[in-house]
Amino acid sequence: MADAAFKGVGQKPGLQIWRIEDMKVVQWPQDRYGDFHTGDSYIILNTKKRSTALEWDIHFWLGKETSQDEKGVAAYKTVELDDSLGGGPVQYREVQHHESNTFLKLFKKGVSYLEGGIKSGFKAVDREAFGKRMLHVKGRRNIRVQQVAFEAKSLNQGDVFIVDLGRKIWVWNGSEASRLEKMKGLETALKIRDEERHGKAIIHVTEEADDNADFFKDLGTKESKIAPASAAADDAAFERKNASSVKLFKVSDASGSLKVEEVGSKPLKYAMLDTNDCFILDTGASGVHAWIGKKATADEKKNAMKIATGFLAEKGYPDWTPVTRTVEGAETPMFKNSFSDWPERKQTGTYSKSRGVAAGPKTPAKVDAKSMHQRAEAEKPRQPDDGQGKVQVWRIEDFKMVPQEQHLYGQFFGGDSYVIQYTYEVNGVEHFYIYFWQGLTSSQDERGASALHAKELDDSLGGRPVQVRVVQGKEPQHFYSIFKGRMVIHEGGKASGFKNIADTDSYDTDGTRLFHVKGTSEVNTRAVQVEEKASSLNSNDAFVLETPTATYIWCGKGCSGDERELAKHVAQGVSKREHILTLEGKESDEFWAGLGGKTAYADNPRLFDEVQQAPPRLFQCSNATGGFRVEEIPEFTQEDLIEDDVMILDTFDQVFVWIGKNANAVEKEMSLKTAVEYIKSDPAQRDLDSTNLLQVKQGYEPITFTCHFFGWDPKKWESARSLESMMDNLNVGVTLVSDELSKYEKKHSFDVLKSSCPEGVDIVNKEYYLEDSEFEKVFGMSLSEYDKLPQWKRSNLKKKCGLF
Repeated sequence: MADAAFKGVGQKPGLQIWRIEDMKVVQWPQDRYGDFHTGDSYIILNTKKRSTALEWDIHFWLGKETSQDEKGVAAYKTVELDDSLGGGPVQYREVQHHESNTFLKLFKKGVSYLEGGIKSGFKAVDREAFGKRMLHVKGRRNIRVQQVAFEAKSLNQGDVFIVDLGRKIWVWNGSEASRLEKMKGLETALKIRDEERHGKAIIHVTEEADDNADFFKDLGTKESKIAPASAAADDAAFERKNASSVKLFKVSDASGSLKVEEVGSKPLKYAMLDTNDCFILDTGASGVHAWIGKKATADEKKNAMKIATGFLAEKGYPDWTPVTRTVEGAETPMFKNSFSDWPERKQTGTYSKSRGVAAGPKTPAKVDAKSMHQRAEAEKPRQPDDGQGKVQVWRIEDFKMVPQEQHLYGQFFGGDSYVIQYTYEVNGVEHFYIYFWQGLTSSQDERGASALHAKELDDSLGGRPVQVRVVQGKEPQHFYSIFKGRMVIHEGGKASGFKNIADTDSYDTDGTRLFHVKGTSEVNTRAVQVEEKASSLNSNDAFVLETPTATYIWCGKGCSGDERELAKHVAQGVSKREHILTLEGKESDEFWAGLGGKTAYADNPRLFDEVQQAPPRLFQCSNATGGFRVEEIPEFTQEDLIEDDVMILDTFDQVFVWIGKNANAVEKEMSLKTAVEYIKSDPAQRDLDSTNLLQVKQGYEPITFTCHFFGWDPKKWESARSLESMMDNLNVGVTLVSDELSKYEKKHSFDVLKSSCPEGVDIVNKEYYLEDSEFEKVFGMSLSEYDKLPQWKRSNLKKKCGLF
């Protein structure tokens, strides 16, 4: 039977992580994904969608200081998770410093190693007492940050190092360090300064060539010569030294007891495998694989991974040697490559063919735009009751749970984290839910404390409660219901010495606050504080404006009765004085003065409809997994706008293509084309003449875009903007999709493509943008002849003519 922590997991694409705490499986906070304590063990589940089915990878990660007991729990709990998913996942054993690329690719921002573990407890820190430390930043594609010995000989020319002295932080860039390592080093230093030092530290960046005496004064005696980049490459050296013969072992209980026997060595043949048994493939330091036959017995399946792991000690391999579990029909490329005659079978089930370099034109397969009109529904979790039970609320203050007064129930600050216990009865028996709610600007420390206290509260109730982590803006329906439609989220948070948005319980500095009130029923109506300006308004909702002299309830022409009622409650909560009911179009001069003057806001006539026939829809467009994919995001918020991707927002009379700052050229081009096909294929018979199709750049969203996001925060993208970029993008933040598409269809001269990469050109496939009259002159053949060449020949031709 699977652990309760695994109930219902793996049913939708995404990453889920658990840590082993006191021999129990405990969910790891999502905002800490990528952080691993060296004294702990973790279980990681990656769920992927292939065509119409799901597939899974399971990794169990072992810190270098984790206990044997925790290692054992991680291993057998991984088997439980595997079994709960039908035995289909691929399993990976990961060891600190020696993780597989499959594992590292799960964390776009890199992996960070943190000292200590669950046994070290959650300790308060003396913010003025700083210990010296040195961090090593390493990796070409997947960056890792780990603490190393505080001494000059830890340096090497190929990496980046951070010397943290408390009030002074050095970032040292080796002469051969990559651009990504340098970026990660500076990013980590900034995070230390802002989150650990509260901005009270000075960052110095120095290059190896600077030979900075001040840097070595803090670090200690400089080595006569900095170690070369190869000094940190012991993994590769070990693999070369220990390249042993590949062997295959069969695990079978056909004789009545479980036996392991060698059946062959390199070159291995595919026929050596038997669907009725399990096998261990030993490739030495390159890894050990447990292969699970489809008809193997339960005992064989259960013990194969355990036996494979045992090979490490038996063969004298390092503890970090990769150990992988794979099932018949879903073998990994590393496994198949060990067999000289592995058949090129047509893949069936949930697994697709390995992806290679595609020949021919660069453009990936189009998305079926017609399928986008089938509306995706958000997953509806089970509702335990109608929200009429007993509620207790605590706020995290200085790592402690502080009870909130009952009249404050439902009042949250975006810079804080909370723990909520909900008690209800079924047939006279008490049941419990524990929610830990985390504001978007709450510090990492407070989020961690909320999770820890939620677990402690769970333990105090005998482990009976259901624990649910809730992130601001993604609250489930039941969470809304227990606050009876009176949920209000304020800016700011409790000043705790950590990085909250402000030093007091309110972000109000001038006596003026504006709250956006929205909901479709009495149960889910809520309010959130927004920027105090007229552009924050929209005709579909209600707003509460508090000024130093008056409190107004502003009702848009399309706001609902439930929104009006909550607006009254919000007005009573923010001010004891009488509120002034203000209808859209009947505002006083004093009202507009409170918002800094009357300016444009979202007042499209369609927003007047209390129940819209076609509510807005958001789609995510990405080629991160190889092929171009479009996925609808139900019940979306601003947090769903992913900077690495392109999003399509359909508001019926307008369709926006939102370009994240890190989206690549292929995603941009394919998303623009998809948006055009989406409108053309609409069963509602929209067309390109009657529907505005616009491209929007991140950070330059118009009010006709932002009004469809509840509690839009314009400050979210400010870090991506500067005065220079704003000047460069003046009047081009919003453009016609037709104009943007023309950039991808435009051809260029050879001289232009050789010296630059114009907007709309895929830098990897410049030749496809070459003017037709010049292609044959440059390549000595036609485009159709070029497309028939193998990839390596095309690459050599591009290098030769300078288009690579």
